[in-house]
Amino acid sequence: MMFSEKARPVAWPLFFFYFFFCAVVGVMMPYISLYYKSIGLTASEIGRLMSTFTLSGILVPHFWGWLTAKIGLPKRILQLGILGCFIAVIPFNWSDQFETLWLLTCTMALFYSALIPMTDSLAVRSIRQLDVPYTRLRAGGSIGYVFAVTGAGFLISQFGIVVVIPTMCVFMALAVVTSFFLKEQAYEVNQQKATTSFFALVKNPESLLFFGLAFLAFMSHAPFNVFFAVHLSNFGYSGEQIGLLMALGVVIEIFLFLFFGNTIKRFDVVHIITLCFVCGIIRWLLVGWFASIAWVLILTQLFHCITFALFHMVSIEQIRRLFPERFAGQGQAMYSAFAIGLGGGLGMVITGYLWEWMGGAWVFTLAACVSALALTTLLVSQRRWFS
Repeated sequence: MMFSEKARPVAWPLFFFYFFFCAVVGVMMPYISLYYKSIGLTASEIGRLMSTFTLSGILVPHFWGWLTAKIGLPKRILQLGILGCFIAVIPFNWSDQFETLWLLTCTMALFYSALIPMTDSLAVRSIRQLDVPYTRLRAGGSIGYVFAVTGAGFLISQFGIVVVIPTMCVFMALAVVTSFFLKEQAYEVNQQKATTSFFALVKNPESLLFFGLAFLAFMSHAPFNVFFAVHLSNFGYSGEQIGLLMALGVVIEIFLFLFFGNTIKRFDVVHIITLCFVCGIIRWLLVGWFASIAWVLILTQLFHCITFALFHMVSIEQIRRLFPERFAGQGQAMYSAFAIGLGGGLGMVITGYLWEWMGGAWVFTLAACVSALALTTLLVSQRRWFS
């Protein structure tokens, strides 16, 4: 059984919210760059548009975290965020100029960038008294991503790239509806006097090392997030084939989330993160230089559950360990802002410009170099920073 009878009223709505929102991501991240290319945008313009979502994550989650703490109603704030995101995505259907799309992207990003940190924070608090690992809820997002990336690939093959924006709108609307079934979990205010400050925890060498490694991890994924579909289409892969390849790695990720949420605690975190970066080096080199070989691409997609999913699982555990509960929301926001926002966003901007100049193979080679830098940083930092 996925969830116990006691946990179901809380767990299933969260599971399906992750499903539908990550389905939006499953359509947008792999395919919207192909859509932008089809309406005549350049690689640098595509990189700038895609990075807007990520760069907005530097500041936006902090605002929504402050608003949630101020009002004390996480569900209502999350509903406001997903509704604003849905309203903002609708005009994409009738826009084809870069300037208009950039303004619309900025508007959507004000809501979009904070949704996963808000959902993660709400989920962790909601299951505090239930025997439900966070990763089992998060598996709903992975399943939604697989469903969307495969389904959208099929739709693109049948009807063309124009289906991308309408499909995003449908999944976003379903996420809005699902948000009304979430169980309200008011923000708990800790009345005990704080013995330390959030920024004192952030300045801890262990925290600085963790955020630095996370920054490099998300930067290395930037070429994959923006141009993987374009890279494969240049080698003659169809939309349906790209969708199946995108889904493959996430299928393995689902099993990781469902059944190994508590298992990773038994292993040394240094060993796990080392594995993530070693696989990253291998993955990006193979994607860059051997994308024409189908079985090599299949192998690289199997690495996705390590370079992304396993690293994310370790990151959630590190945030829980490094930041006491009263600072957990801020710790999650900092992770989203610095790693996903700044690391991923800068990577996307750089990728957009270098793609036109160097080509896909060399850009993915640079991604491998970023993973190598992260691995070197981890090994030089010494094991003593980790428990």
